[in-house]
Amino acid sequence: MNMVVACLLFGVVSSTEPLAWNNSTGYPVENEKFELFHISQIEHNYNMSLHARLERDEKRIKTLAQVLIGEPNILLVNTTVEQGEMLGTLEYIVRIGVGTPPAYQFLAIDTGSDLPWVQCQPCSKCYYQVNPIYDPKKSSTYEEISCESTKCQLLGKQHSCKDHQCRYNVGYGDGSSSKGVIALENFTFGNAIISNIAFGCGHKNKGHFLNFGGILGLGRGDLSFTGQLRGSTRGIFSYCLVNAGSTTSGWLRMGEEAIPARAAWAPLMYNPRTDPSFYYVGLSGIMVGQMKVPIPDQVFQLSSAGKGGVVIDTGTVISRFPKAAYDVFRDTFIAQTKHLPRAKGISLLDTCYNLTTMPSAVFPNVSLHFTGGPILILTNNNVLIKVEGVDV
Repeated sequence: MNMVVACLLFGVVSSTEPLAWNNSTGYPVENEKFELFHISQIEHNYNMSLHARLERDEKRIKTLAQVLIGEPNILLVNTTVEQGEMLGTLEYIVRIGVGTPPAYQFLAIDTGSDLPWVQCQPCSKCYYQVNPIYDPKKSSTYEEISCESTKCQLLGKQHSCKDHQCRYNVGYGDGSSSKGVIALENFTFGNAIISNIAFGCGHKNKGHFLNFGGILGLGRGDLSFTGQLRGSTRGIFSYCLVNAGSTTSGWLRMGEEAIPARAAWAPLMYNPRTDPSFYYVGLSGIMVGQMKVPIPDQVFQLSSAGKGGVVIDTGTVISRFPKAAYDVFRDTFIAQTKHLPRAKGISLLDTCYNLTTMPSAVFPNVSLHFTGGPILILTNNNVLIKVEGVDV
């Protein structure tokens, strides 16, 4: 027989510190609210199972653990580390016009990487995408940059020079990659046209990109989309994510107009010893219901050696704790749900409940306490994921 199972899960919606724009239209980009879709809304054959999503997520976590901690076994699941950038699921996409006239592309947002890139014609190797691949020959504003340019040098080890072209090569931990040239181009959002955005024009791309046309890097580095727009909008952006399978859209907003009226503020932290793309926040404690989880303060602290800390990442499916912290958190949660029937774990989700006969069961809220005072209260929909049709 089949049963309905709910498993302990974290999902965090966040907004960050302030962006800027090089605006050729005079129409402020912060006046725009860009629709943010789940990949299932443009790919009707999308049916990635929870297990498959978690499996891909694990590959991103391996790389993240290596970059942030320097130890592959610090997180919940002990695994070896694959070298390269992170990819993960990247299931949230925004529609952007590239070039003049604009060729509209669906790009995945990623707060854990910098360089924006799109697939480009001519393609020596490209994966399937739902929109026509961008062709720079059809754009009047496409301009390649030289190897001597400052923006090319910002790529560091990810760039090379050939025939005076600035070339990039971005590799991800799961074997996916994008290679091509760096160029400047106009990006169109609604009524706003942003000129001279440096991006990767990818002529050789492979991997698990779920049919979108490229990646919109929103990291903290200077080459990210947000980094290039840093200035008059002060680097502010916010986003709201919808659930997988949703028929509605979320949003991505930039500038001071992006700040919600009742926003709670947690200061961002900077780690000079790792990739500057990451957004760090201070986490001072966790509560389950009215009980504080007994986790030592230093567990979530960013050390002077640049290890540890808490990162906001749109490309990760579930939030992760160091194993010692997770064990205490899980045990505290279980202690407050003893009256509910348990179920066998699913993939790496080890705390599950059989809700077949209890569809309206109520679980304790989980509260995340951030440095500086803000508290994020996660209700049942944010703490657990429902999995139907599980075989008993």
